[in-house]
Amino acid sequence: MSRPSVLAFPAPLRKLRAQLAPLVLPGKDRRSGPASMFDSAGALGQTVEVPESEQGALALHAHLASSPEVSAMLVIDPAGVWAHGMMQTLSDATGSPVDRLRVHSRGGLQIRAVVDETLLPAGNGPHRLVRCLHGDAKPVDRRAIFGALLSHSQICSVLIGPMPSHEAVSLIDEMHRLAQLPFAAGVRWQFYLSPEHRGLEDLVEARDWPVRPRLLHARPLTRSVTNVWNQLYEAWVGS
Repeated sequence: MSRPSVLAFPAPLRKLRAQLAPLVLPGKDRRSGPASMFDSAGALGQTVEVPESEQGALALHAHLASSPEVSAMLVIDPAGVWAHGMMQTLSDATGSPVDRLRVHSRGGLQIRAVVDETLLPAGNGPHRLVRCLHGDAKPVDRRAIFGALLSHSQICSVLIGPMPSHEAVSLIDEMHRLAQLPFAAGVRWQFYLSPEHRGLEDLVEARDWPVRPRLLHARPLTRSVTNVWNQLYEAWVGS
């Protein structure tokens, strides 16, 4: 397998997006939100490859810290039920493309983590950046990237969708462990529970969190990404 090309990391989010004019979506007269930070064409966003190395880690942290005035939410969806559709729905609604960051192993043979992100227009408040961490890598292989993301996030939303109970419990344990670490000291947590995992409320609340997590619930028999996003967003802006 050939090693993926490593693109030059983008200019700071704040400076680059300020230089780009809003886009006009094909077939529509209205102007959309900011263009992609990775692709000046801004049509679909672009994938940026970052190696799992000291240089890659520095570039990643520089990017994550490049726009301090933006409030960021990190979304975790291990079951892969809602996050992909939610990110695409947000992009379609705002006209801001979904950009993708892939962190690969030093030899380029394994994908350690995949991060999608999209910027919500400021409107009457601050710009808000939504990032989604996903991928098939084991949690232990994603801890480095997870730590970097948490250190530059104000809130972490953990979506506990359909999965075996023991995996859901392990996920909560891992999130609790990370919440105790210094880089996550300022992070607020919220857990979105699917109907089959409502019994995990007591498990979450029994843990000693730096800040008490917020518990949200999926409606029975629905996988509407709009409903998921509305609950996450209301909890975000209301916290």
